[in-house]
Amino acid sequence: MSRNITSILEPIITEKSTALSAQNKYTFKVVKDATKDLIRKSFLEVFPDRKIKSIKTLKIKGHSKRTKSGIKFPIDGKKVIITIEGPKIEYFPDIG
Repeated sequence: MSRNITSILEPIITEKSTALSAQNKYTFKVVKDATKDLIRKSFLEVFPDRKIKSIKTLKIKGHSKRTKSGIKFPIDGKKVIITIEGPKIEYFPDIG
């Protein structure tokens, strides 16, 4: 894996992850072969003024789906829950 590419792909915004953000825990989708050290470096590049308290990684097993043209094969993935100290991260600007 190339070390100059960021491992954090996008934030995961669901009802559960929004509830966790009240506790300064944020959920992101990452590349499958990312390590905790690489995730830490990538997060600090994107948010340099935050301090990381803990990192938890989870492997996501894809499920096969049946379509009209056959079976769609699963795509496995990985997500990370990062606990930070300090000010909150705003995913979207306030509307209104």
